[in-house]
Amino acid sequence: MSRNTKIVVGIIGGILAICCIIAIIAALVLPRMFANFAESVDDPAAAADVAGSIVDYDLPSGYNEQGAMNLFGFRMAFITGPDENSMIMLAEFPASLAGDEEQMQQQMRDAFANQTGTQNAQLEYVGSEDVTINGADATLATYEGTDGQGNNVRQLLGVFEAKSGSPGMLMIFGRQDGWDENGISRFLDSLE
Repeated sequence: MSRNTKIVVGIIGGILAICCIIAIIAALVLPRMFANFAESVDDPAAAADVAGSIVDYDLPSGYNEQGAMNLFGFRMAFITGPDENSMIMLAEFPASLAGDEEQMQQQMRDAFANQTGTQNAQLEYVGSEDVTINGADATLATYEGTDGQGNNVRQLLGVFEAKSGSPGMLMIFGRQDGWDENGISRFLDSLE
């Protein structure tokens, strides 16, 4: 074998060895990582921990922490309402997404749609209100429309600074005929 052939064979052998090592590590680590992820999706204690690390809050009557996600710097807590149609979601995004509110809102909407099966919701902007979250001003946009089954729904969505200083987001979603205006107002007041 010539010297160049030996070098090429050595490089290919090295690349194959690295690929084998990566495959072995992935086979050992990824199942454990996804198992931990799947466990926290339906873990009320994990949801309370994640939500409490994003913002201090008092839940309205009938609302309970349901589960959380924590993946690649993106953390989200799901809080269910008195019926299966109402939900509060709190999220914290990686600091690298700071300033890109539109991208953050789209990610939150996508995660919510996947969680609730409302990918076909048709919502339109109807107004906004200024609130205080973690001691700073934030704006909550209100959207109304229909979900995939034709129910009239309302969504509040806003970006704020989480306790860690990273960008955070709040989404409140529910059917208009069951909207708990007083409970939601008390919840928003507790975020100060």
